[in-house]
Amino acid sequence: MEEEIKRKKYQKCAGCDIYLHKASGYIKTLDTEDDLSNFLQAFGKNVDMNVELCSKCYSKLRLVSHQKSKQDPSKQETPESSIDSQFASSSQSSSMDGSQVVYPEPKPQEPVELIEMPIQRTICTHAYCFLCKLLSGIIQVPVEARMQVYAHNRIYIPAGNRCCRKHLIKNRFYQDELDNIKVHSSTSTITVTELSKLLEQLSVRVDAEIHDKVGDFTFPEERLIVLTGLTWENIIELRGMMTSLRDSVSRNVTQALVVLLFKLVSGNSNKIICAVLGLERDQQVSDFCNSILTSFEKDVLPTRFGIGVISREELINHNTPVTKALHDIKDNELALIADGTYLRHEKSSNNNYQRKSFSGQKKVPLCKPFTICTLDGYIVDSAGPFKANLNDAQIMECLMQDPNGLRKLMQKNDLWVVDRGFRDVKEKLETLGFKVLMPALKGKRNQLTADESNHSRSVTAIRWPVEVVHGVIGNKYKLLRHKFYNTMLPKAGLYCKVACFLQNKFGKRFITDPSLTDEIVSRMIEQRNLENTLASEVETGHWSRRKIPFQLITSDQLLDFPELTERDLKIFFTGTYQLQQSISYLAEMMDEDNKIELYYLKETNEILKVQVRSRHVSRKTYNSYIHYRPNSIGYKGIRRHYCECANGNRTIGCCAHIAAVIYYLSHGRYLSKIVKPAEILSSIFAVEKVSAVINDDSDED
Repeated sequence: MEEEIKRKKYQKCAGCDIYLHKASGYIKTLDTEDDLSNFLQAFGKNVDMNVELCSKCYSKLRLVSHQKSKQDPSKQETPESSIDSQFASSSQSSSMDGSQVVYPEPKPQEPVELIEMPIQRTICTHAYCFLCKLLSGIIQVPVEARMQVYAHNRIYIPAGNRCCRKHLIKNRFYQDELDNIKVHSSTSTITVTELSKLLEQLSVRVDAEIHDKVGDFTFPEERLIVLTGLTWENIIELRGMMTSLRDSVSRNVTQALVVLLFKLVSGNSNKIICAVLGLERDQQVSDFCNSILTSFEKDVLPTRFGIGVISREELINHNTPVTKALHDIKDNELALIADGTYLRHEKSSNNNYQRKSFSGQKKVPLCKPFTICTLDGYIVDSAGPFKANLNDAQIMECLMQDPNGLRKLMQKNDLWVVDRGFRDVKEKLETLGFKVLMPALKGKRNQLTADESNHSRSVTAIRWPVEVVHGVIGNKYKLLRHKFYNTMLPKAGLYCKVACFLQNKFGKRFITDPSLTDEIVSRMIEQRNLENTLASEVETGHWSRRKIPFQLITSDQLLDFPELTERDLKIFFTGTYQLQQSISYLAEMMDEDNKIELYYLKETNEILKVQVRSRHVSRKTYNSYIHYRPNSIGYKGIRRHYCECANGNRTIGCCAHIAAVIYYLSHGRYLSKIVKPAEILSSIFAVEKVSAVINDDSDED
């Protein structure tokens, strides 16, 4: 038995002498006299019966057989052809009524011509999926998918190969499946007819515009993501929602959808979009966008976006653990964030509208969309846009007057998280039974108290998702950042709703790093009721009035300062925002040789006084004080801190001035280099390179 297995293992092909166990494809046994005769003609040598050939040699054998059948078709007569010949010889026969019936003579079948080409191919099989080898639920690989694989991977899939349905979408393979296709042979045997069809289809693909490739789903997905920000699966899902839209002669729904998304993502003009996508006229871009927007307004948004499409219980599930811990939100209470943003547009010749649209703060014509979102960034609604001369408080008051709007969704003791722009409506919201979280107002004072500063930090710790939502949508959909044409203003609100819906559907939620949430929250709770005793010592001791000269911090000084990891810094700063701000501050203090210009003095052995320049007013500096435990490790080595800035009195986290000093002394000085944010911009207006020309009347221009 072992000798038989060994003999088969080392058996060679009778035609090319290759070991059969190394040959690709199937093995064929010569078991007829015709096979031996054809083998002699093809290879010029005699062999015995039952010898075996590899698939490549057998293809040559079949080619000889087809050539013989051309020269002498009678020798290749089959039982079916015999019947056909008998039928042809008696093609004139009598019908039932005695008349002669003439039957057409059958045409002789042309033999299949095979061509062997140096093209990589997959395994040739009809029995199972050539990708995952499953036996059930398989279909023949569509022509579109075969063309996709050849264009992308330069791999030929033989006609008749089968695969599972789960690998395909719209008769094409998923993008990640293309990397799983394996090469089985470096040569392919293709029929002349198949080769002709292949070349014809390739010629069509070469001449096709992007617009045409989008229409038949042959456009590469990686390029589609660049144009629209979505995958083919996302596009097809959106297409399925637009039930009232139908394909037309000039375009299908998928093409129109891609045009709108490309305009929304790029913000380009219709002419540029027309040129990029290969459309005939730029008016088509406007027509396609209008039809898709109408479908969004009719089919998609009424049932998938807005206040009326999501239940109160579902919105409560978007409350974050940070909010529940810091502000004692109960399980049946809803917390929402409200904020307005800007949508700039052209100056209007309509004087009445121009007065309403001109912003005295921004000094440009604009309108104001108004965003309401949950604590993890899920957008509940995008209201408006509103007139530029309305502030956030007035817009909120207007929205609360609608009995079928926010008033219907919100209940007593629910929470509104807002910024200082809502100060005029805060009392009215509390009168309606809502709780309002808003950062403290400084007024004409120089500094907030410790309680006010801690409260402000606890509010910003849960309010930041609305700012991130505005930033993400603005960066992803640049049409909303560009200046709107006045002709588009009637649909400005609809564009905003579509962008917010796409963010909800295909974007991600914004939550604090789960690995740090518990530690950050516990530290904030621990620190929020502490009194800033260091501030009292500075005030009673008149430390700020002392005329003691400061000295520059060098690499060999203050080496007893606690060492902190990046994780420690995030916990101490109660998030990543102050960490980013500290790096920006340090970049401003660095010279061309990456040396930090920080001046300090020691009030005591454990209390450090540092001068930090304001980031807003360059001629203004603040005195920052840090009480630390020498030669300690971890953020608990920072015992107390105080700064003279408006928020420097807080005990939850610290201000950006304190953060910059702590980051450098505890972590940054041990790095090989502190990377400056946007370093290239530091020298863009250097005197020796570029002179900035600013005229007195530039504002008027």
